[in-house]
Amino acid sequence: MALTGKLIYKGLDIDNAHLKVMRIEHRAVDSSTTAEDGTVTWTKANHADYSARVYKDAAAYAANPDSAVYTISGTFTPSVANTANLNIVKQTYEHIKTLADYDELTDC
Repeated sequence: MALTGKLIYKGLDIDNAHLKVMRIEHRAVDSSTTAEDGTVTWTKANHADYSARVYKDAAAYAANPDSAVYTISGTFTPSVANTANLNIVKQTYEHIKTLADYDELTDC
């Protein structure tokens, strides 16, 4: 699984860019709030931290996965709803496609 399409990096066109997610870490964070009456309420938040590499094209990735043009990283809140696709890798690619620089990329 990867994304492909045209990207612009530092003013240079990359016509057949190949974006490959390389790392995803899922975190569950518990936090508490205390009301004025002393009642403590706990909540859980899910986070997914990721990094992805962008290559000149799929052939460049296949020839040497360490030859990325650049790397991106970020965090998003994965869905755990019963109707959601619970595949964290798929959710990461879907998240990346919501970012302005990558919203024209397609699955490949």
